[in-house]
Amino acid sequence: MVKEKKLTSIRLSKKLYVHLQKQAEKQNRSINNYIETLLYENSDYYEPNEETIEAMNEVQEMIKNGTGKAYNNVNELIKDLTDE
Repeated sequence: MVKEKKLTSIRLSKKLYVHLQKQAEKQNRSINNYIETLLYENSDYYEPNEETIEAMNEVQEMIKNGTGKAYNNVNELIKDLTDE
Protein backbone atom coordinates (compact mmCIF):
# COMPACT_ATOMS: atom_id res chain seq x y z
CA MET A 1 0.00 0.00 0.00
CA VAL A 2 1.41 3.39 -1.02
CA LYS A 3 0.67 6.11 1.47
CA GLU A 4 -0.22 9.50 0.14
CA LYS A 5 2.40 12.03 1.21
CA LYS A 6 2.31 15.81 1.27
CA LEU A 7 5.53 17.55 0.32
CA THR A 8 6.19 20.41 2.70
CA SER A 9 9.06 22.52 3.90
CA ILE A 10 9.84 23.81 7.36
CA ARG A 11 12.52 26.10 8.70
CA LEU A 12 14.82 24.72 11.36
CA SER A 13 17.93 26.16 12.90
CA LYS A 14 21.08 24.59 11.51
CA LYS A 15 22.05 23.33 14.96
CA LEU A 16 18.68 21.66 15.47
CA TYR A 17 18.85 20.06 12.02
CA VAL A 18 22.33 18.67 12.73
CA HIS A 19 21.10 17.33 16.09
CA LEU A 20 18.09 15.65 14.45
CA GLN A 21 20.30 14.24 11.72
CA LYS A 22 22.62 12.67 14.31
CA GLN A 23 19.68 11.19 16.20
CA ALA A 24 18.27 9.77 12.95
CA GLU A 25 21.62 8.19 12.13
CA LYS A 26 21.78 6.55 15.56
CA GLN A 27 18.47 4.85 14.77
CA ASN A 28 19.48 4.05 11.18
CA ARG A 29 16.65 6.23 9.85
CA SER A 30 16.40 8.93 7.25
CA ILE A 31 16.05 12.44 8.61
CA ASN A 32 12.58 12.62 7.03
CA ASN A 33 11.47 9.37 8.68
CA TYR A 34 12.92 10.44 12.02
CA ILE A 35 11.13 13.81 12.02
CA GLU A 36 7.86 12.23 10.84
CA THR A 37 8.10 9.65 13.64
CA LEU A 38 8.72 12.39 16.21
CA LEU A 39 5.66 14.26 14.98
CA TYR A 40 3.47 11.15 15.12
CA GLU A 41 4.62 10.27 18.62
CA ASN A 42 4.34 13.77 20.05
CA SER A 43 1.08 14.91 18.49
CA ASP A 44 -1.14 12.01 19.67
CA TYR A 45 -1.89 11.17 16.03
CA TYR A 46 -2.71 7.57 15.34
CA GLU A 47 -3.88 5.98 12.13
CA PRO A 48 -4.33 2.20 12.29
CA ASN A 49 -2.85 0.17 9.44
CA GLU A 50 -4.89 -2.23 7.29
CA GLU A 51 -4.08 -5.26 9.45
CA THR A 52 -5.23 -3.46 12.60
CA ILE A 53 -8.44 -2.27 10.91
CA GLU A 54 -9.18 -5.84 9.77
CA ALA A 55 -8.60 -7.15 13.32
CA MET A 56 -10.86 -4.46 14.78
CA ASN A 57 -13.60 -5.34 12.29
CA GLU A 58 -13.19 -9.06 13.06
CA VAL A 59 -13.61 -8.42 16.80
CA GLN A 60 -16.70 -6.29 16.19
CA GLU A 61 -18.19 -9.11 14.11
CA MET A 62 -17.37 -11.66 16.83
CA ILE A 63 -19.10 -9.48 19.42
CA LYS A 64 -22.18 -9.16 17.18
CA ASN A 65 -22.49 -12.92 16.59
CA GLY A 66 -21.80 -13.84 20.22
CA THR A 67 -18.42 -15.52 19.76
CA GLY A 68 -16.47 -12.62 21.24
CA LYS A 69 -16.64 -10.46 24.34
CA ALA A 70 -16.40 -6.70 24.73
CA TYR A 71 -14.43 -5.38 27.69
CA ASN A 72 -15.19 -2.11 29.45
CA ASN A 73 -11.66 -1.79 30.80
CA VAL A 74 -8.30 -3.51 30.79
CA ASN A 75 -8.81 -4.93 34.29
CA GLU A 76 -11.72 -7.08 33.05
CA LEU A 77 -9.51 -8.43 30.27
CA ILE A 78 -6.66 -9.19 32.67
CA LYS A 79 -9.06 -10.94 35.04
CA ASP A 80 -10.37 -13.15 32.21
CA LEU A 81 -6.83 -13.93 31.06
CA THR A 82 -5.61 -14.90 34.52
CA ASP A 83 -8.69 -16.81 35.71
CA GLU A 84 -8.33 -20.57 35.35
